[in-house]
Amino acid sequence: MREGADLGINQVWTHRSFGTGSVSNAATEYDREHRITVTGRGCSCLTESSADPGHKAMRIMFTLTGKAPREV
Repeated sequence: MREGADLGINQVWTHRSFGTGSVSNAATEYDREHRITVTGRGCSCLTESSADPGHKAMRIMFTLTGKAPREV
């Protein structure tokens, strides 16, 4: 996150997979302190029509079990 801030990156997506994924509370706080927008939700491939077959299968499974994110 520090490297991204040094490079002037102002939007970061952290992947929340099984468990916590790449989401880190410390990194999220750092980004907010440096005015970097943090998105830490589900994988965007779960909502894209162009997703690969594996993500399409996960989308079906997660939707049936109620674990699919409503927003990405």
